[in-house]
Amino acid sequence: MRRVLLVCLAMTLTASCAKRPRVSAPSVSAPVSVATAPDQSRSQTGDAADGRASYYGDPYHGRKTANGETFDKNKMTAAHRSLPFNTWVRVRNQLNGKEVDVRINDRGPFVAGRTIDLSEGAARKVEMIRSGVVPVRMTVIKEAVGGRPNRGDNVFYVVQLGAFRSEKTAQDLRRRFEKKFTGIYVDKPSGGDNLYKVRIGRALLTNARYVERLLRDDNIEAIVVRMQ
Repeated sequence: MRRVLLVCLAMTLTASCAKRPRVSAPSVSAPVSVATAPDQSRSQTGDAADGRASYYGDPYHGRKTANGETFDKNKMTAAHRSLPFNTWVRVRNQLNGKEVDVRINDRGPFVAGRTIDLSEGAARKVEMIRSGVVPVRMTVIKEAVGGRPNRGDNVFYVVQLGAFRSEKTAQDLRRRFEKKFTGIYVDKPSGGDNLYKVRIGRALLTNARYVERLLRDDNIEAIVVRMQ
């Protein structure tokens, strides 16, 4: 989960991520929106839904996933915006009937029109590497044990791209990324602060960290700031 995503932050954004750089995945031209707060309360064995799957591998191999694990592109795992971590899902490639069972250990994808982001290893099992994005049928085959929201799920963050004394500089940076990210805005000086801050939405920490990584891939030294 290369460039343009719908980063759904539970932020003032709706519906995330410039998309994750991915092996062989075609580029997309949808704006990013930072994902809404994960609803981890509803998933039962047998629940099924249709959607579209993408995949990710390098350069995320060896990095931390949203649940704190080390991402291994060869393991049977996947990213989903709302299913509780450790839920097992059977993913069926609707184009060829190939199936793979994956465990949810990450958040994403944050691109409009995509539902699940498979590891590269899982993508190979369903033979979608060349296509990059395919229609899939997803079925919950094992519920997460104690799949409850984390205690921090009611704490929100913003992703800050920069802070400037010049409003023009801040607005120029905002305009540079407004076609990639929805919910990007300039926070004007207040309370004795004389800086114009370029920020993206409102999100849970895991989603905000994900957007921060996407921006760093674009050579922006973004930081995550907790909302007061």
